[in-house]
Amino acid sequence: MTDFHQQIADLEADIDALSDAAERCRKSMIVARLAVIAGVLLVGASLSGFVRTDALILVIGIAATLAGIGLLGSSRGSLEHITSKIRASEARRDELIDGMNLQTVQGG
Repeated sequence: MTDFHQQIADLEADIDALSDAAERCRKSMIVARLAVIAGVLLVGASLSGFVRTDALILVIGIAATLAGIGLLGSSRGSLEHITSKIRASEARRDELIDGMNLQTVQGG
């Protein structure tokens, strides 16, 4: 029975680590969205004349937009992969717990 307990503890540790990684992906996605928004606003402001039209500002805006799009896609893919690993680990943990044939204890 100790083997079950160790396997469950290991799965719990894996689930916690994966949950932390998923949270980092979510934070990266927020940063990526902000980069896309800032880049689009910078390009738009530069082209419309609200900001001094300088090639460097335009290139920075385009670079921020493209980098944000790339980071967003990468983070989303990683998040989906991590989420599926969390589900699989949780399912395995549930199988182990069900296999232990635990009995319900009545409080009294």
